[in-house]
Order: sequence, then C-alpha cells, then structure tokens
Amino acid sequence: MKIRRIILKLTPNWAVQLATDLRCLLRCSVICRQIPYQKATNKPALIVAPHPDDETFSCGGLIKLKRDAGVAVRVVMLTDGEAVGSGHGERPETVIAARKREALNACQRLGVAADSVCWLHLADGKLPHPDQPGFDEAALVLLSEIKAFASGEIYCPHLQDVHSDHIAATRLTHEALRLWSRPCAVFYYPVWMWYHASSGLRKRLNTTGAWRLDISAVQNDKEHAMTAYLDAPKTPEGNPYCGRLPWSFLRVFRRKYEVYFPATADGGLRTDSGGRRAEIGSQTADGGRRRLDR
Repeated sequence: MKIRRIILKLTPNWAVQLATDLRCLLRCSVICRQIPYQKATNKPALIVAPHPDDETFSCGGLIKLKRDAGVAVRVVMLTDGEAVGSGHGERPETVIAARKREALNACQRLGVAADSVCWLHLADGKLPHPDQPGFDEAALVLLSEIKAFASGEIYCPHLQDVHSDHIAATRLTHEALRLWSRPCAVFYYPVWMWYHASSGLRKRLNTTGAWRLDISAVQNDKEHAMTAYLDAPKTPEGNPYCGRLPWSFLRVFRRKYEVYFPATADGGLRTDSGGRRAEIGSQTADGGRRRLDR
C-alpha cells in the first residue's frame, strides 16, 4: 500500500484520471455482459434516491418504461441535494430551489408527475447509518412513504456504491421494510459503484439474480431527462448544480441498458470459503458529497 501511494503521488493527475475513467468503463462492460436481460414488470415501483439526479441517471429507463405502460412510480428524495454547494458560497435555499426544479423537470420528462415525487429533507452528506443519531427516526419517515404507496418493488442504491449517503439510504430502506414486515421485491441500482468501488469488484460482487433492462426504446427520453440536470442553468461561477461529473461516470448511464441487483442477505457481495462477506468499499473522504468543482 505504501508503494502504491508513492506511485500515485508521482503519477500526473491526468494519467490517474484517465486510468480511473478506463477502469470505470471496463469493469462495467466486463461485469454487465455476463448478466442476462429481463423485462420490467408491471408492479408499481418506489425509487429511493439519496439525492436529486440519482433516480434519473440510474433508473431513468426503468421509470420511463413503467410509466409508458401505465404503471405507477413514486420517487422519494431523501435529501434536497444542498451539499453540492458546500464551500462555494452558495446560499442553501438557492441550491435547494435549483435542485428541486431540476428534479421535478427530469421526473416529468420520465412521466412522473410532481405529486409523485416526495421530499424527506434529510441532511445531504449526513444521512444517518445504523446506530447513529436520527437513523430510527429517518427509517420511520421512509416507512410512512412506503406504506402510503404500497409498491410491489423498491429500488435503492447498491451497498458497493461507496458514497456514504447511498449506503445509508439502503440501510434506511432495509430498516423501514423490516418494520413494515410485508413482502416486497427490493433491487439495488449502481450509481458510483463502477467509478469509485475499490479494486477487485468483479471478484466480490454477487451477480446471482442480477438482470439487465433493455432501455433502447426509451433511451432518448432518458437522455432528455438527464439534460434537465446537466444542461440546467448553472451557478454564478458556471458550475452545474448537480456537480461536475466525470465523463466515464455519465457514459455508463448513456448505454442502452440499466442493471439491477436483487437485495440479498449478503448485501450483494460474494462470500469467501469461510462464509465471510467481502469488504464493502471505503467511503469517500468527504462523506461522499459531490461538489460543484468536481
């Protein structure tokens, strides 16, 4: 590890970035090509999004296909996405208003009306994890939304997503469902997994039961929804409110398919010969928050 840190320190930033981009695209292609295709069901779906744009980038095709088929979809935004302006002098209320405007516009382009988008207003960058203050209360609030919608499917971030808020969002979802005690299909969607997960993802990722969704029929609609974030009016400094996102990160979501993993007791990880789970990737140093200058 010490040698690796020295090598990284001596390597030019552009080379490190290029290697990260290529790894993101390659690991996504290698892993996903082994995953079979499956059609979307006609079950109502609830999308748990830690921040505005997670629902569109990761599940935009699924949402559009279901809405075109007349299937109900509800999006629950856990936070307002306000941390993206941290350190840039942006007033929180300005950032929140912009993020909400972008999210509602994107969801509308996917066929989801404003009254089907719910905001829990939890703290961006500080979503509570189990045994942390506020976790039980947040799980109960999410539970109330799950009960009200009574969906047949729930989608939340993969536990290999690295981002602290994303992992917390899925822990909250599992806790809410434990309290609900009703059968419901739960699927993980990747957001930052391809880009940020530590080395060896292919070996430790459990793809049993995973499925790819062909979204070629609605790919243009998803792209149009993504532009609601990417091409929206920017901050006075010229930064998008969704943050400056790596090109390889966005390229993954512009493919003709989306991939989903069934929620399992092992958290989507393979186990070793002793039945132990592979280690979940470490969180980003800043708590996983995206910033405007990223």
